[in-house]
Amino acid sequence: MAAVRERWLSKRAVSLHVAVLVFVPGCAVAAWWQVSRAEDGNQLSYLYSVMWPVFGLLAIFFWWMLIHTDYDTVGLKGMQHRQAVELAEADGSAGAADQADAPEGPPDRPDPAAASSPAAARAPFSADDDPELAAYNARLAELAAKGAKTWRNRESVVVRRGQ
Repeated sequence: MAAVRERWLSKRAVSLHVAVLVFVPGCAVAAWWQVSRAEDGNQLSYLYSVMWPVFGLLAIFFWWMLIHTDYDTVGLKGMQHRQAVELAEADGSAGAADQADAPEGPPDRPDPAAASSPAAARAPFSADDDPELAAYNARLAELAAKGAKTWRNRESVVVRRGQ
């Protein structure tokens, strides 16, 4: 019952309800106005008199989809959850399954499940084989050590490829 209440009465949901309750009647009024203009002889208004109800229907469709989207199963969070479940099934261990249901940490920390993925288990590639790759990896490590780039923490030097 709490999930239903959160879905329909959360701050985000209420703002979506208000937006639809304002936008859809506005589309109906605009369509009526365009029909009256079309009757007065404006040929382009016939197109607009069909377009405004389509906008209203699209608004209702997107409102419905945004209210009923489960954000634990879509996007980055859903991919991380699905990857952790797949790892748990592959390993056959209950510890990885518990980790999949645990709340995720801050986004700046690397996902421990991603580090143990099959891609990470491949044979290591030596950076000595490609000096350009070694320089690139060093730059990435330097950027990761600085933290996230925000408007407060801007990067003062921009490195361009080929310099």
